[in-house]
Amino acid sequence: MSSSKLPDRLVITAGTYDGVLAGWDTVKPTHHSKNSKDAHNGSQDLLQMLNSASPQDENAYLHMTFAMVVHEGSVRCLSLASAPNQNSEKDGHDKKNPVQDGKGMAEHNHHPTIPGTLLSGGFDESLAIFSLKKYAQIGELKTPSNLGTPSCSSFAPPGDPSPSHVLVGLSSGKIVIYKRKDMSIQHILPGHDDKGVSCIAVHPSGKMALSGGRDGKLCLWDLMRGRLAYINKLPNPSKGRKATINHIVWSEDGQRYAFCTHEGNIQAREMETGQTLLDIQMHPGGRANQICFIGSNEGLLLAAACNDGGLPVFAVGCVNENEEETGTRRAIMAIEPVEGAATAGDERFKCIQSVKGGSGFLVVTANSGGIVSLIDLEGAANMMAVDDDEDGDDGKDLDTESSDNSQIEDESGSDSEDDEELAADIISSVRLGTGARITCISVWSCFTDSTFSERIDSQPVVSKTKNDDFVNKSDEIVEDETFSKKRKRKEKAFEKSQPTEIELDEEALQRARTLVNEAKKIKNRKKKNKK
Repeated sequence: MSSSKLPDRLVITAGTYDGVLAGWDTVKPTHHSKNSKDAHNGSQDLLQMLNSASPQDENAYLHMTFAMVVHEGSVRCLSLASAPNQNSEKDGHDKKNPVQDGKGMAEHNHHPTIPGTLLSGGFDESLAIFSLKKYAQIGELKTPSNLGTPSCSSFAPPGDPSPSHVLVGLSSGKIVIYKRKDMSIQHILPGHDDKGVSCIAVHPSGKMALSGGRDGKLCLWDLMRGRLAYINKLPNPSKGRKATINHIVWSEDGQRYAFCTHEGNIQAREMETGQTLLDIQMHPGGRANQICFIGSNEGLLLAAACNDGGLPVFAVGCVNENEEETGTRRAIMAIEPVEGAATAGDERFKCIQSVKGGSGFLVVTANSGGIVSLIDLEGAANMMAVDDDEDGDDGKDLDTESSDNSQIEDESGSDSEDDEELAADIISSVRLGTGARITCISVWSCFTDSTFSERIDSQPVVSKTKNDDFVNKSDEIVEDETFSKKRKRKEKAFEKSQPTEIELDEEALQRARTLVNEAKKIKNRKKKNKK
């Protein structure tokens, strides 16, 4: 049984190849009002059909709360934002949102945030916007003409109760920055080629973002100026091919990031220095489709959802770590891959996301068979900690310690097979219908006494110019040369005086925006002249 504290509330949303959007919640709402039912009969019928296809216990931890067909074609990306809880400071029960089991939604009124806006991007080149407070669709828009299909998205700042912007990566290689208030376009950022943007991750501060593409580029974006800052071109795995970056994630403190490629490479790096903290090459059949950070900043781990059905967990070096030997890495297979088959089929892990807060070891996974699971990986972390302690005492590797490990396991009354099961404790699992093919998930959680929600703004912001892995590509963005030189001189002088803080030059920022607007006007005039 898991020893980790479960979230006070957990919301999971999933999209499928059939354009279906479904959601689960630990809080079970009542049926919607009559008018709401009449307006969404199709959604209610689909919800009932999916629940009947995969019956769930009334006392289950997760309850399916909605299901609807949203897109013509597959759901390509999902992003879930928080919203301020207007009832968080009120006493008493919230009569507008009772739940079926008799527990009022007011039990969650002490939380400062609640699930707010859900953004869905589809193969039909549309973005659908939903309110999880009302369980209703509140908007829909098409992506800009000729820019392609949405492939990834993120709110900015992530985790903020009122994020100000939405970033959407497109199959054309462009990234569109929308104002969340009215979903108007603020910037269109070029940086990747026409093979498309495959993933995007906004820094916890909301001031920068990383994006990866099928062109082998890892791009760092300055969101304060709305421009490309640096590019890191990953080495080609073979001649005539470029690496495809499947997924990118930031650590909770924003000091480390990690990415995985379609070719099987997994890397974790320190943002400030560019130091590689983890570099693992998986075999092609067991490549990681997605990754996520778990644990704490002092003992950071990286979990991977792999194509062969395996779920390995890797230790990531700390920022100020001096005790670990260079090149030594710890890893454990929390869930063993499928054996004896060329492909894992329905057991293949498609998605994984960490549950923010609590112990830091909870993750949500989704596989190709339509099964969504809440898993506790604290057991895997504990096993790795035991291995580290033994190696630190004797200076031996994992193989030479196998006999000692067996003795410890026998004394505790458990064998190695039991330990492997405890490495990944599946707390709850739900199936979408009879096994719909899930393409993406998004997770929201809250804890009563969690300390993880302290804003990253209190942390020192890392200096980007120290990262040698990124190559300055400012010439790829149209800008005034004089302004560019002045800004670089100011940045250098500023780094020497205050290396842990960033200040904005309002005059220069306004001038940059003016230049961007002028460039847009010129571009529009050229389009009109062509017509």
